[in-house]
Amino acid sequence: MTNENENVNKEKIKFLNLQLIATTGFIIALLISFFLTLDKRLSLEQKKGIFTEKEAQNLALFQTILVFIIASCFLYVNYKQYKLAKKTHDTDEEDFLLQIETSIFAIISAIIGLYIIFKNYRNRNLSISETELF
Repeated sequence: MTNENENVNKEKIKFLNLQLIATTGFIIALLISFFLTLDKRLSLEQKKGIFTEKEAQNLALFQTILVFIIASCFLYVNYKQYKLAKKTHDTDEEDFLLQIETSIFAIISAIIGLYIIFKNYRNRNLSISETELF
């Protein structure tokens, strides 16, 4: 029985490590958003911005892809934790179901953001102020 508990704990640690990586990615996405917003404020104040228009668009594209990957990672982790909780019955499965639903909404939102960024990225229709909103 202890060997099984060790395996379960190893699985939980693996999922927590994935969550830590995804959380780090989320922090990076927030920092990008912060700097894009700061850049927009500087341009509205008629000051030299941090990024060129193209750099801002590239950063916005990277950030949107990163957010999609993060949302997918959280969905995967939540699903695996749900399956593990269902198997071991040591935590409330309902909480993981709610987290899965939340992750699905995050993925839908990320897909919409990706669609908007990709659609306008090809045509170069977005300004810096618009890219940071996504």
